[in-house]
Amino acid sequence: MRYLALLLVGWLSLPVYALTQVDIYRAEVAIDGEQKDGESLARQQGMKDVIVRATGSQSSLSNPVIEKAVGTSSRYISQLSYGQVDGQNSLKMLFNSDQIRSLLTQAQLPFWSANRANILVWLVEEHGYDRTITWEHTESPTVATLRSAAENRGLPITMPVGDIDDVTGVSISDLWGGFIDPISQASQRYPVDAVLVIRVQGDSIRWSLYDQSPSKISELQMSPRSGSASGANAMTAMVNGIADYYATKSAVIVSSESSESIDVKILNVASARDFFNLENALTQLNSVASTEIKRVQGNEVTLKVHLLASQQAFEQEASAISQLMVFDDPLGAEDNVVHESVSQPKAEDTLPAEVVSVDGAATEASTSDATVSDVAATEPAASDVTEPSDLENSVNKVAQESVEAVTSQPVVTEPVKETYDLIYEWRALARSIPQPDLTPVPQQASERELGDNLG
Repeated sequence: MRYLALLLVGWLSLPVYALTQVDIYRAEVAIDGEQKDGESLARQQGMKDVIVRATGSQSSLSNPVIEKAVGTSSRYISQLSYGQVDGQNSLKMLFNSDQIRSLLTQAQLPFWSANRANILVWLVEEHGYDRTITWEHTESPTVATLRSAAENRGLPITMPVGDIDDVTGVSISDLWGGFIDPISQASQRYPVDAVLVIRVQGDSIRWSLYDQSPSKISELQMSPRSGSASGANAMTAMVNGIADYYATKSAVIVSSESSESIDVKILNVASARDFFNLENALTQLNSVASTEIKRVQGNEVTLKVHLLASQQAFEQEASAISQLMVFDDPLGAEDNVVHESVSQPKAEDTLPAEVVSVDGAATEASTSDATVSDVAATEPAASDVTEPSDLENSVNKVAQESVEAVTSQPVVTEPVKETYDLIYEWRALARSIPQPDLTPVPQQASERELGDNLG
């Protein structure tokens, strides 16, 4: 009876589906009560955690666009509440998924989909001369560190439940020695995408990752990805390495066309110095991710400005730039761009009246050339004449010249309206110009010089 109860509990503990859906956008961070701006720092750390989880890369935090956005993390939070972490007050945050993805697009960073490979972890710990397998419900500091690191990186893991099938299906020596067949057989009962075997000796670990479904491990007989680490952060370092591997394998960069942007036209940009000052002023704004040039015509520059916030927020920040003034266009924010093209006219509009032959002579069907028809009609019929007459040659020549004259004329299409979201005028700072010395000569000096000259 006891055996049946244990078997039933183990069977109920088995996952029915692979848990591959990762909650990317939720974070909880303890508030440092000793810091005056502890909540602000917690919000920033929460956003950093979400960015790393969404990109699969810790280096993404050094991206200039991300660094700027983290400074205004509040605008990306959709839900905020308080909690407790190890007896310390914490902030529970849910970040807006659309805004985070748009931010990654603007920063040209990859996005790692929330549907990720679920990894079955076989963990063997060595304590002195004793080795044990760590199961799902085992209370172990090593497992706690593993779970925390995997959650921070958004790496789904599954621990074996440790029921009778697990205990009899694989032995400690099988796992420690890396024997493929028993590992494959024991893992097939779990709906996972990969198998990770970890061997822990003190503060050192060795790991082997079989990046195939359990049933394929013994079939393909492929060498696993292996590594080792040591020290207090050995487990975290291993998780980071595996997360980097899967992120590099699966993450994609979304085209920048999907990010929120506006077209801004700036007038009176008279020099390269003006342009660089303008670009630097815009990219310093918290609401701006990046800018790109769309068009330069004379002293006018059109930029596509990729935003981290709303257009209203951009306009408010831009109003603080002393050299950038809103330009009130009486004709509206649009330009007429004229395109010239040559189009072939329709035959019925350009070709002269059809030339026909009447009794061997050439004539036009048009009533406007009645004289030609009358002359041709007075000619005697001569069916044996095959050479074209002088009149026929003349008419054909005129017709050809008419066609060439019409088709060589360009046709101008209607102007295309180019619109802008905003129009500004750049007012460069006045540069100091050296002035000539206009100090008058003292009067006595002039009289003395005059006396010398007379003497």
